[in-house]
Amino acid sequence: MSPKAFAALFIITAVTLVAAGFMTAQDRGFRAAEGVGEKVFPRLLDRVNDTASLVIDHARGRITLRRGADGWTMKEKLDYPARVVKIKRAILGLAQLKLAEPKTKAPEKFSKLELRDPGSAGAKSRLATLFDNDGALLAEIIVGKRRRTLPGSVTGGVYIRRPGENQTWLASGGAEITDEWLNWLERKIVDVDTARVKRVVIHHPDGQTLSVSKATAETKDFAIDNMPEGKKLIIESGPNTVGASLSALQLDDIEKASPPFDPKATVSTEVTTFDGLSIKVLSAKRDGNFWFRLEASGDGEAAKEADEIIARTGGWTYKISSYAASNIAKRLENLVEDAKPKS
Repeated sequence: MSPKAFAALFIITAVTLVAAGFMTAQDRGFRAAEGVGEKVFPRLLDRVNDTASLVIDHARGRITLRRGADGWTMKEKLDYPARVVKIKRAILGLAQLKLAEPKTKAPEKFSKLELRDPGSAGAKSRLATLFDNDGALLAEIIVGKRRRTLPGSVTGGVYIRRPGENQTWLASGGAEITDEWLNWLERKIVDVDTARVKRVVIHHPDGQTLSVSKATAETKDFAIDNMPEGKKLIIESGPNTVGASLSALQLDDIEKASPPFDPKATVSTEVTTFDGLSIKVLSAKRDGNFWFRLEASGDGEAAKEADEIIARTGGWTYKISSYAASNIAKRLENLVEDAKPKS
């Protein structure tokens, strides 16, 4: 055999051996696992609009989000309005999940992926279940730890397990299923742009009153009405915190309006705007927490806004942060100090 023929035969043999080795490797388990690339819920995307409830079971309890005539609400919080956009994103996220990689089948390793049974003490998993309006099951999955980055996915991934099965998966997709109930509630109570606010008057039960105001809507800073002689502002912008007390105000909890607050322990805050809106806030401290209620009225176009505020907040008592409460119930001594005499 000539050298050229021998070389050609050598190359052909080498290529054949490599190909054979590749095929053998494929047969020995290097193929993509069965199910990889498939949707976790193949038919859910066509039925996302049929979803009437999202139930999240976790180690500390249950969150039930349900859609009714007045929109989405949370059952465990007296059917208070829930965050519609967040709920829709969660449902769509579940519908778009795809199996990316099979993981462990060993129950003793579930904890690492946060995929223990949700009812187990200390479990960090969440069981997400979707139902339609007739109560029929649309989907259910145990959701575990998030993986923020995943090749081929802009939304990262999440570890999942089907109830009753030991096979765990890394799924691609961005299903955000939190077990923090506050994250599902519509937290905005009221949002009055500070530029609109004309005057804020705070009446304390001990008789002390604080009033701040602006001359025009274009005026940048609020001023204390009738500043006491011999006093000056601790911080020039201090009164602005009072003027902004109803800007982007958020709840920390809610309850149905209970009996009237004790007048001897209630702060009354009145906020009026240049365009005719008037909001009265009654606030009180109870068991170390701050709670308040709203009343609203308005003239002209502001009357519609007042009606909307009443319709949304009427009948509810809100728990707010200590920071928000400090602005609603500010005292004069929080803003002023003795002026230094001129030398």
